Amino acid sequence: MSSPRIPPSADRPDQIDTTERSSHHPDAARIRMLYVVGGGPGIADRVDVSDLFATRLARQGFEIDWVMEDARPGAAWVATHWRGAKAFVIHRSRRRGLAGKLLTKLREVVGDLRVGWLVLRGDYDVVQVRDKFLVAVLALAAARLRGTKMTYWASYPFAECRILDAREGRSRLPALSLIGGKTAAWLLYKVILPHADGIFVQSRQMLEDFRDQGISPDAMTPVPMGIGEHLLEHPGGEVVPHTALYLGTLNLVRRLDVLVEALAQVRTQFPDAKLTFVGDGDVPEDRARIERAARALGLEDAIEITGWLPVEQAHARVCAAAVCLSPFYPTPILRSTSPTKLIEYMALQRPVVGNAHPEQSAIIAESGAGICVPWSASDFANAVSTLFADPAGAEAMARKGRAYIRGKRLYSLIAAEVAARYEELLRPSRASVAGTTAADRPVQSDPVGKVSRRPA
Repeated sequence: MSSPRIPPSADRPDQIDTTERSSHHPDAARIRMLYVVGGGPGIADRVDVSDLFATRLARQGFEIDWVMEDARPGAAWVATHWRGAKAFVIHRSRRRGLAGKLLTKLREVVGDLRVGWLVLRGDYDVVQVRDKFLVAVLALAAARLRGTKMTYWASYPFAECRILDAREGRSRLPALSLIGGKTAAWLLYKVILPHADGIFVQSRQMLEDFRDQGISPDAMTPVPMGIGEHLLEHPGGEVVPHTALYLGTLNLVRRLDVLVEALAQVRTQFPDAKLTFVGDGDVPEDRARIERAARALGLEDAIEITGWLPVEQAHARVCAAAVCLSPFYPTPILRSTSPTKLIEYMALQRPVVGNAHPEQSAIIAESGAGICVPWSASDFANAVSTLFADPAGAEAMARKGRAYIRGKRLYSLIAAEVAARYEELLRPSRASVAGTTAADRPVQSDPVGKVSRRPA
């Protein structure tokens, strides 16, 4: 099993690209935003940040200043540029070990305080915080003093994840993780979300989960993951028969050893079947769990873990796979996700096998691009074997997937509706649909039905 090194990103914050900021539509309204990107270093390169905000919303008149983290060691707070916009970057400490981790955490706290000052002295129309808690409280307080709107972008249930990791033994310091998770959840549901001017959630399921915590659905707008048009133009490549592929994180919470067990069953019908994992874990144990499962079943030569690859190479691997896999372990923290890998597979015109999951099940059923199964090794194995046995039928499914993405999940469609929501938040009198709420107007690209109005 090989693991090529990750190349440096072409979009590091210290590299300047001024093309996007100057190319917005001349009739677009100017909106000044401070966007604090949480979730860890590298998150700004995710397409729902780099494509949706830094590219498409910038073209529509958004002038965004960024606050983000960089995994590389460096100065604690650096004013620089990222994708043609001003960026404030927090680097990790050069110190190693526990002392380095503590210093890096201290830098984050100091950075949070600096954000409050930026809000107080800046000319922003809106400050948005993504997946962070302490800084969201500070930004909220500063925004109220300044008279600025404050929005929160929730991409993942991080507080619940910390709690679950502590309870299931995945944390190095379970007690600290449990305290941190519960504190973050209290801040999120009791302070941040009830007082935010707008809340953007990753899926309708997340909206339902937040509503169960007492958050009004009127304040929430579901924004599913999308892709750029360039993937629809990908030429594809030669498909290697009897190959399956998984693209994404190998995090332990995803229980990906189920795919190793499934491969063992598939090989009873297709002895040459192989499985590739394109991605890596957050810690060594994530990968080690899969490797142990492969050794236990004698599948070392049938499984490859590539590590993280440049996006072009990763997509080439996807195009060569006969079947692509989208497993989501049925745990509450994954139910609210919006499956990026699924729509990438479909855009690249590959048939998919996924398991039951609120958004994923709906996409597969509506598009006809694959097979949705319960969570078990045998169900994954049966579905993969079905597609291996009928290559023509599998390719027909794959074509349906690309057609679905073209009409539902392009960021050119999503960006226009997200921009309209910000316009509504900032200028309520210009709202185009009087008497409706954000939850009634999710982006049209979201394939799941209307939000159900359950009794309280």
